[in-house]
Amino acid sequence: MIGSALAWGKTGYTIIEEGELNRQTWALDVHHYLIARPNGQPVAGTYTLEEAKARIEALEAGE
Repeated sequence: MIGSALAWGKTGYTIIEEGELNRQTWALDVHHYLIARPNGQPVAGTYTLEEAKARIEALEAGE
């Protein structure tokens, strides 16, 4: 299940929560994060939040 999205970086990348709905708390248990490019296309892989932020920063730097 997809959760909240967080804009990150200077060029329009998005970090997206992915996980499962906890049926007892009705909250999303986030398993990992996905990255979407400014055009909406996904960046391959799954990340922790800090890894996703660092990956976007590296992509924007041309790495």
